[in-house]
Amino acid sequence: MAAACLLAAVFVVPQASAQTDFTMTVNPNLSPNAVAPGGVSSAQIAILTGSSFVGPITFGCTVSPSVGGTVSNPVCTVSPATMNASGSAVATITTTAKTTTVSYTISITATDSTGTATSEPLTLTVLSVTQQFTITVQTAVAPTSVPAGSGAEGTVSVNPVNGYTTPTGQDKGITLYCATVTPLVTLPPFCSFSYPTGEKTLPITSGAGATSTVTINTLGTTTIQCANPMSPRFFALWLGLPMLSVVGLGAGFGRKRSRRIWVLAGIFVVTTAFLLASSCSNTTNVTCTPKGVTPANTYTFTIVGVDSNGVASSNTGSSGSSGPTVSLTVTAPVP
Repeated sequence: MAAACLLAAVFVVPQASAQTDFTMTVNPNLSPNAVAPGGVSSAQIAILTGSSFVGPITFGCTVSPSVGGTVSNPVCTVSPATMNASGSAVATITTTAKTTTVSYTISITATDSTGTATSEPLTLTVLSVTQQFTITVQTAVAPTSVPAGSGAEGTVSVNPVNGYTTPTGQDKGITLYCATVTPLVTLPPFCSFSYPTGEKTLPITSGAGATSTVTINTLGTTTIQCANPMSPRFFALWLGLPMLSVVGLGAGFGRKRSRRIWVLAGIFVVTTAFLLASSCSNTTNVTCTPKGVTPANTYTFTIVGVDSNGVASSNTGSSGSSGPTVSLTVTAPVP
């Protein structure tokens, strides 16, 4: 029995006293320790080698979900992957838009010929977030100043967040519109947006963004060509009426043979009147304002969007507003 206990002590004591020739220190808090799907976190690693260090050190990093059945688990990598002296490294944990929203345990190891050092478990939480989209101005409206009656164009981009996609089906994409126009006037400029051919909305698929052209139009004067009601053509048409009266009386009271002569005379009178009207035609250009003119001012438009499920654009992470803005200066109409 004593021999057996002594033999066990010979094997156990060296294992308990074995140590690596370096120490590894890992920041106990990930930065950040909670991310949305598609987010990235990191941890700082410090290595201090001893006098007997021979190296090299190789890093490892494992990720374990707190529950089963997860998909697209986070991936952990350490940079640099190996070290030959004291220094620092960074463990980076990367998620995807499809990563299951639960907590994950991160374990970092450092191994050389003398053994392996393992960090305390680190916890990363992948948050359950609402899919949404934002709108940004890709190209400013140009030209920046136009006379009333003219227009300008710009480009906006729609950016999916947290794996957002629009509902499937015809015209179930995002409807873009200008929610506000300042200042308030009676006849302000009005905007419209372009969509893909055959679509009345802007679809977002597979988490990829899309662009749309915003067109801003204004109301101005219109030049049309009109006939002058008091022109020679007008009088030429009336000139044949007395002659037609005479022809009518002759045809009514004359004999059968003479009626034919009067009918032919009537045709001649009408034809002559129309020929005279054509030769006396007179038109003029008239400038008018059918609906009025957009007042001269600088206008600002707030652009928003909403899909068929009622999900509205959200730009709260950038400027605190519900949507980006574009501006256009309108001057007096060109005479």
